[in-house]
Amino acid sequence: MPDAPDDDYVDHPIRSYVRTGGRVRPTHRLTPATLLIGHISPTAASVGRQEREVLSQCMGVISMAEMAVHLGQPVSVLAVIVSDMIDAGLIGIRPDSDTAAGPSRETLQKVLHALNHL
Repeated sequence: MPDAPDDDYVDHPIRSYVRTGGRVRPTHRLTPATLLIGHISPTAASVGRQEREVLSQCMGVISMAEMAVHLGQPVSVLAVIVSDMIDAGLIGIRPDSDTAAGPSRETLQKVLHALNHL
């Protein structure tokens, strides 16, 4: 018996390459874990519909992966859009947890040593 069609699938009327103006490479290095922070109100008249959609999700801090799920867009497409918005000063980013400065190796060794002596 053939599988039933997937009722969850929704085809996007606007293709990804149209959303990004045909570009496939973002101007910033963004990963799914990159945290985004909106700098302006999503109702600002100076932004287009696509940017308003992104800004509406940035009312706090949100990761690229979370935003991609909320907007139903691939992270790769969203990276191009968000890069343009960073260049325009509409969105800021926080460093990924992998690249954020953490405690020094010496500090971690002191903590480990102290924990071992409890």
